[in-house]
Amino acid sequence: MGIGIDLGGTTIKGGVVNDQGIILVERLVKTRSHLGYSHVLGDLIKLIEELQLLSPEEQVIGIGIPGILSVDGGTIVSCPNLQWENIPLKRDLEQALSTAVLLVNDATAACIAEAAFGSTRGKANSVMITLGTGVGGGVIINNRIISGAQGVASEIGHMLMEENFYRCGCGKNGCLETFASATAMIRYCHLRINQGYDSTLRSIEDFDGEAIMDAAKAGDSLAEEAVNRLANYLGWAIANINDIINPESFTIGGGLSYAGEFLLEKIQAEAIKRLTYPQYAVPEMVLARFKNEAGMIGAANLGSFI
Repeated sequence: MGIGIDLGGTTIKGGVVNDQGIILVERLVKTRSHLGYSHVLGDLIKLIEELQLLSPEEQVIGIGIPGILSVDGGTIVSCPNLQWENIPLKRDLEQALSTAVLLVNDATAACIAEAAFGSTRGKANSVMITLGTGVGGGVIINNRIISGAQGVASEIGHMLMEENFYRCGCGKNGCLETFASATAMIRYCHLRINQGYDSTLRSIEDFDGEAIMDAAKAGDSLAEEAVNRLANYLGWAIANINDIINPESFTIGGGLSYAGEFLLEKIQAEAIKRLTYPQYAVPEMVLARFKNEAGMIGAANLGSFI
């Protein structure tokens, strides 16, 4: 049993999670990052203290962070959503709470949730790819998360594919997330519409990734083109990762995964076409079991995967 915190750009979600991965108690507060680090820290401390009072026993605290951590897992090196750099969050929380605190990247937290209780339970080697505004990733090898020598491993969304028509937020041109995220599909559809391509999406003000998926399912040719483009590049990336580490399973999660088998089948087909050894090295590809609660569940179980 543990306490898991999902620190997001707009909300902080916290929960007491039991040994079966069930959230027994959940609390939510707004992320007041515009007021500065000290206010967010104070809100985190209050939230954790409330959860501790509601927990039947003393807990280790796990926190999923939308950013990059130092190799020792103590400092938030970069967290653009909160405009944080080099923040000693672990130290500050442990001093205030007098208990151990563990930090982890939020996509890796989701990967842990699936490995502990979800779609990849029982598999020692797995990769999770989260498809949302960007593309996140988590890698588990021999039941241990992979952080890398400097703590920046598993940045699957920044794998370089080829030149694109716009740059990634990281500054590079060609990152996977500029081809295979909700943002990528939206920008691609706007580009094609501005080029004169007809689509039912023209009638939707500020269409999002969900609207594009729904339009593709309904047979809209531009939406289908955008979804197929996403699947193409994601399949390419999965084949590359498989050739390097050959995991047992790939999990597709994040907001776009709601599209279910419609999207998964396209990704599987594109990945299999590119595998070097398709005759005997085809990994399982599955949808994530957990949705919005994945960060809390994974963070609460971080101690079992480090």
